[in-house]
Amino acid sequence: MTTRANKSGINADMVKKREATYSHEDEGKARGWLEAVSGEPIEGFFETLKDGSYLCRVLNRLQPGLVPAKYERPQSFPIRQIETVGQYLDGCRKYGMEEKDLFVSVDLVEEQNKNMVLASIISLGRLAQKHGYEGPKLGPKEAEANPREFTEDQLKQGRGEIGLQMGSNKGATQAGMSPYGKTRQIYQS
Repeated sequence: MTTRANKSGINADMVKKREATYSHEDEGKARGWLEAVSGEPIEGFFETLKDGSYLCRVLNRLQPGLVPAKYERPQSFPIRQIETVGQYLDGCRKYGMEEKDLFVSVDLVEEQNKNMVLASIISLGRLAQKHGYEGPKLGPKEAEANPREFTEDQLKQGRGEIGLQMGSNKGATQAGMSPYGKTRQIYQS
């Protein structure tokens, strides 16, 4: 792992804020789900996931062949770890994960953004449910499209109605209001 300079100023504040929002409860749920899928224990969460091989094994258990088998072996060199994590991310794309749900390799290898790594694992758990994974659930069930079909008569009827979101003209009057531009009348008693 490369040595990075300590953050200072606003960058240090951002790192502290990000670390403060990290959820150990979600980490525990993700750990349990990963162990259930892989059948292997996790000693230290990020220490185990750091080289990407564990995540590649999990992905291949969900759908065999997403990641080449050679990436399932632990890696010790940082460049190999980044490559393995990259293969995991490519496998996630093939599995159907959206780009917004994926992290960047250095987020995991150098632990730059633990929140994003955790959110990505939870997204994988949610997607696994959609793909028919029968094991334990992680994250909420992903919503499915629910398109509506309206007849032309229903559409015409809808165009004629004024929805309450647009407001109503009942009860709104200008009674008691003075006309614009007129000065305020002050009466002495």
